[in-house]
Amino acid sequence: MEHFDFVLIGGGIVGSSLYYKLAMAHPEAKIVLLEKESALATHQTGRNSGVIHSGLYYKPGSLKARTCIDGYAQMLDFAQEHGVKHEVCGKVVAALGGIEEAQLETLRLRGAENGLSGIRYLSQEELQEREPYLRATKALMVPQTGIINYADAAEAMLRVGRGAVRLKTEVTGFTQEGVKTIQGEVRGKHIIACAGLQSDRIAQLDGVDAGLRIVPFRGDYYELSLRAQAKVRHLIYPVPDPNFPFLGVHFTRMVHGGVECGPNAVFSFAREGYSKTAFNASDAFAALGYTGTWRLFAKHWRYGLGEYQRAFSKAKFLEALQRLIPSLESSDLLPGRAGIRAQALRPDGSLEDDFVLHQGNRAFHVLNAPSPAATASLAIADEIVRQALA
Repeated sequence: MEHFDFVLIGGGIVGSSLYYKLAMAHPEAKIVLLEKESALATHQTGRNSGVIHSGLYYKPGSLKARTCIDGYAQMLDFAQEHGVKHEVCGKVVAALGGIEEAQLETLRLRGAENGLSGIRYLSQEELQEREPYLRATKALMVPQTGIINYADAAEAMLRVGRGAVRLKTEVTGFTQEGVKTIQGEVRGKHIIACAGLQSDRIAQLDGVDAGLRIVPFRGDYYELSLRAQAKVRHLIYPVPDPNFPFLGVHFTRMVHGGVECGPNAVFSFAREGYSKTAFNASDAFAALGYTGTWRLFAKHWRYGLGEYQRAFSKAKFLEALQRLIPSLESSDLLPGRAGIRAQALRPDGSLEDDFVLHQGNRAFHVLNAPSPAATASLAIADEIVRQALA
């Protein structure tokens, strides 16, 4: 039986980044990446907004903040070196009214503390020139924001790494020599799990109880019609609700063309179900049988109700978008895709805000890697290597 130096679980952007980093640092090492699907980057990596985040939102000193700033620079360098299409187009964060303007100033100060350069308020004249269709009483320009297709980036990382990739190879357990899969045992010295939506389940197979559970949230997108795309020149974001970890519906230019708007954020009854009615009994039982889920619902039921209204009502979704671009019409919104965010939830109902890395009995686990994990992925890989191989 073949023996590997590194066995990686999960073929999303974090697993791909780790594969690339290990291959570069240990060119003689034998590395294998195991992915349960028939293709790579089929879940969070292939269904996110493709934004290269600047680090504006994250608590200074947190793992999120540190790896986002570092990962931003690394992702741009990688894309440039390996021909992955990308663009640094900048982002406008728009406030409406005094409360949001105060929150916008908090964001500006946080961004500056995190080391972002060039952040500044736009005058009304500049705003009119840059985003003539946007309504805002105050707007922050964040030039260090970009766009990319992370599935393209993951594919490039695996291509450069030149190791082994095994698809349709779901991990079912751990052994002293490696991991058990539906294709048989795979032996390896170092095992690192970057399993995204299934991260807590893989950790449980390794006997890890980190005091959290993955609860899935579905995000639905619309795409703007060709006529309406001209109304968005940068990325346009609202001021996020500081009490919830989602950024609100926003407008995102896509690197291969077009403009997406969304997502909302609703509880999903299936970790890998992308329709509005998707249901998986095991996933639903795991989430609804967890005390933390109900405590989250109790805290944020008003917010959740609004998100569900937008999920099932195009008119309500349009209202949220018209808050920023009033001239949008229903005919401007075309059906788009959906994605699932793997959010780690604590028993008290609190959403884990930072990335969570944990050494298990047999493997090292990435237990929580929500946005901006794609942006930060190369820096997260550095951190994993530092901790797991210490």
